[in-house]
Amino acid sequence: MASAIEAPASTTAEGQTSHTLFQAARPANTFGYTREEQIAALHKLREPFAPTEVRHLPRVWCGACKNSRGQGCQNHRIVKCGKCKQKMPDGGHIDLAYVGHAEATNRLLNVDPFWGYEPLSLDERGLPQLDGYKGLWIRLTVCGMTRLGYGHAGDKTGGDAIKETIGDAIRNAGMRFGMALDLWTSSDLEIIESGVDPREQDAKGGEQPAPSQPAAARQDASQDGKESREQAFARLTEQYRNCWGNPLALGQIRLEGKKLGFSEDRVQGPPPDSLWTTFDQLLADRIAEMEAPEGKAA
Repeated sequence: MASAIEAPASTTAEGQTSHTLFQAARPANTFGYTREEQIAALHKLREPFAPTEVRHLPRVWCGACKNSRGQGCQNHRIVKCGKCKQKMPDGGHIDLAYVGHAEATNRLLNVDPFWGYEPLSLDERGLPQLDGYKGLWIRLTVCGMTRLGYGHAGDKTGGDAIKETIGDAIRNAGMRFGMALDLWTSSDLEIIESGVDPREQDAKGGEQPAPSQPAAARQDASQDGKESREQAFARLTEQYRNCWGNPLALGQIRLEGKKLGFSEDRVQGPPPDSLWTTFDQLLADRIAEMEAPEGKAA
């Protein structure tokens, strides 16, 4: 991959007419990065952030606490939270782990010193144009790959709102590359939207489901901070099934599978044949099938 002091080699004016996933030739419209370099960059983007880089954003889920004007309710007294460092209802809120603008920018620079973003639309003055919700859509480009992101400043106004909107859009687009994705879980969002935390005891004292913890908390609970081999294999299996039509994503999953030693593990292919093969061979065949020129069998 190109270093910080050496720009990637440029492509010819005609560009590449065809390529395979791990071919050394540099495809057109990727700023000179090969597909293999792109996949390696995606892996670096997805690496966990250091605990010192992770912040916590409090979100009150208890409806009574929300309406108490900062006084809490009969079930949740106001205390200073050890994570978010703010006075919040004890047990009536959760702390969402996230990374700030500076940390996200540092990660992008480490992966691709030439990364950049641009708004989807400009106003009559040539400035980034906000949508009807005062949010900003952007294109984030990292190692020749471009994905959309959306930013919003919440209740902030003025210049601070503009900076917050840009930072939020970059982090949101970065998450589409997998950056800091492990810090978010659907269960966190469900607690906020439903106003029900499974960690709370119900009035009848019935058996409660296991506490729903953010990914960062689950990681802290393990001795070595890593998922088990079975968990990693299940995660990659689910990922390749969800990304069956995306050769770039499959290449990334295949590379991670090799790194974790899953290449020779047996997996079952898709229906109707549902044939058993190795993890690596299944993904290699699927990638070759999608990369093959039209009209030719894979």
